[in-house]
Amino acid sequence: MPQIMLFILILTGPQTGGQKIRFEFGPYYTNSLVSQDNQANRSFYNWGGEIGVRELLPGIGLKLRGSYLKFVASDVDSTPFDESRYTYEYIPVTLAATFDLLPFWKSERFDLSLETGMGVYFWRGMLDGETMEIPTGKMEERDPGFTIGLDFQVQPVRFLAIDLSSRYHYLTSADLNKYGFCDQDEKIWENGLGLKFVLP
Repeated sequence: MPQIMLFILILTGPQTGGQKIRFEFGPYYTNSLVSQDNQANRSFYNWGGEIGVRELLPGIGLKLRGSYLKFVASDVDSTPFDESRYTYEYIPVTLAATFDLLPFWKSERFDLSLETGMGVYFWRGMLDGETMEIPTGKMEERDPGFTIGLDFQVQPVRFLAIDLSSRYHYLTSADLNKYGFCDQDEKIWENGLGLKFVLP
């Protein structure tokens, strides 16, 4: 019990390099481009959410983020009757460290930071809303991946902030035994707008 109280005091009490530790959480809305195997990029919009802590160390924080992406895949043949039956679903869950890019310019209203981290990317291919079966198994995976991005935050009022962000995700999803040599690592490019509640 004393250790828990000490941990709470460390998080809520001290100044870290002249800055208080800040907790942030809220939704974001992005336009995403997905590059999948040799097929052209697909663009779509999606929702997500994140929880963050800033100034764990001077100029360094952490963000936990999750989102849901779903898009219609290209038809596998030229017949029109099965258009829009094939879809892909991605659920990226990432943990990223954030680094203040303007450490010598302290502002309560503006922040510019670099994010980099790792995540787990859940994805599946679907036909008529059900996970597709291929000869080597179900098209349903849980792959590791990496993310990097830039985030510009404006805080117009004390407990509310607006984020403009751009992120790149790289999924290490090649499984030659299951999908063959045509399978390549997917890439996701996100550009979005977020709304954050900031404490304290």
